[in-house]
Amino acid sequence: MKKRSILFCINYMHTGGVEKSLLALADALPRDAFDVHIALMQHKGELLDDIPPHVTVHTLHSLERNTARLAHPLRHASDLSGPLHYLAAKARGSLHAYYSHIVGKERDIRTHFDIAVSYQGPAQLLDWYVATHIDADVKVSWIHFDITRCYINRRSQRAVYPAYDRIFTVSESARDLFCGMFPEFAPRCDVFHNLVDATAVRRLGNAYTVERVPQAAMLCTVGRMTLQKAPDVAIDVAVELKRRGFRFCWNWVGADELLEPCRAEAEKRDVADSLHFVGLKANPYPYMACADVYVQPSRFEGYCITLAEARAFGLPVVCTDFAGSEQVEGLPNARVLHSPTASELADAIIAAAAMERIEAPESVCGNDIHKLLEL
Repeated sequence: MKKRSILFCINYMHTGGVEKSLLALADALPRDAFDVHIALMQHKGELLDDIPPHVTVHTLHSLERNTARLAHPLRHASDLSGPLHYLAAKARGSLHAYYSHIVGKERDIRTHFDIAVSYQGPAQLLDWYVATHIDADVKVSWIHFDITRCYINRRSQRAVYPAYDRIFTVSESARDLFCGMFPEFAPRCDVFHNLVDATAVRRLGNAYTVERVPQAAMLCTVGRMTLQKAPDVAIDVAVELKRRGFRFCWNWVGADELLEPCRAEAEKRDVADSLHFVGLKANPYPYMACADVYVQPSRFEGYCITLAEARAFGLPVVCTDFAGSEQVEGLPNARVLHSPTASELADAIIAAAAMERIEAPESVCGNDIHKLLEL
């Protein structure tokens, strides 16, 4: 069998669900079938060293050196031409012309690929770059989020999607949302579930010990400290649980711009002794292994890989009704709540704390690799 070359383009390799799913996919692709490449918009991230050694890594230097100008056109300009091109492009309803002005026509990677993937979609800049600057027989846009909750320019995306032969979403509900917004591309759209190596996750769960608090329900959340993941809601729920006299220790593993503000708010509202924003951990799985309940209060998701990882431990789950939450539907120890109040989340957590773990499954995700083999 002749190997097919496949390139995955992504922003960077920080600790996040998209990045972890790419690592799992790159490692799972049959090595006799694929020659795997990863291209980074910025060569940085805690997971750089976790890229499998057989994968060739590239940097998209034209994007990396222009990161500030592309992200903040009016703030980072050496002359007036950039801002003028930006304002003109914005007036036309798409930034593609501005990207062309800044990036130019030079290709960072001159290799021809059988398959090229814009992996962190919907991403206006990355989707445009793969469509216009990568040479490949087949192009794929990979959507990891609820497209209705992403700040995308629909006109730009509608202009770029014809360049893509396939569009993958990571859950059935995410596909429904995409097709509702872009029905003309529905025939190209299919579901490709994120991969999770349940055995590896459980093995990493034994890497170190998380101390249990005696006679307390151990709760766990893993996620970036952003409004999307709703750590502010967790504080409200913690206040309600404490008001009811429910004894708990809630470890939230993750970091981002809301880490310190949430720590301060937890102190202010007198729940810092029970709700611990522990920060970023390269290996968060011992916190899951130690937990009695996994809680995911996100405002929106595309799949939520940490929810799948919690399933690898058979944990009782409490989550909001986001795209991808259907993965726990039908499980006897899972509760999915639609637009819950803090009181309703507290009710569900107290109920879940009395539930048992179910037998940990060998796999928590379908294996869709054949969909790449069929391209």
